[in-house]
Amino acid sequence: MKNLISIIALFAAVESFAEEDCSINTVGLDDKSSHIKKYFYTGTCHYRNKDYDLSVKNWEKIPSLKPSSNEDEELKIDVLNNLGYMKFFGYGTSRDQKIAMSYWQEAILLGHYEAEYHLCHAYADRDQSTFNIAKARKHCEKAKLIYKSKEDSDPKILSDIELYIEKISD
Repeated sequence: MKNLISIIALFAAVESFAEEDCSINTVGLDDKSSHIKKYFYTGTCHYRNKDYDLSVKNWEKIPSLKPSSNEDEELKIDVLNNLGYMKFFGYGTSRDQKIAMSYWQEAILLGHYEAEYHLCHAYADRDQSTFNIAKARKHCEKAKLIYKSKEDSDPKILSDIELYIEKISD
């Protein structure tokens, strides 16, 4: 009996670490949901599961799709930022910092504030091949202004931005 309880407890522990189901219905969508929503939320589920290749495969379908709502438009902008991140670091895709930065620049033009932070990092991090002090100053100062003015600003990101500014000011 003691062994049976141990086996059940072990099974329950393994189940709690199981990956999240990323089917359309499980992510809260149905057949009537837009393709952008389906690919975005399915890709996000795969990202949480650390299935980065599946995440990128879903997200890469979105930029060519036509939005059918304001939410679709916002998700399309968000995915540019996400794909930039994945490409910059090579998660689930080949590492291509040039393409990553173009995704972030496009997202910035469409009003995505987090992409500004990512460009700050890309240009200010001396360990990256994209290091460029002049561009770092511009993007880090913009990112700092954005994050200081946001009510729900992440203090860790603001701290990172200030650290980058300090490092490139030396």
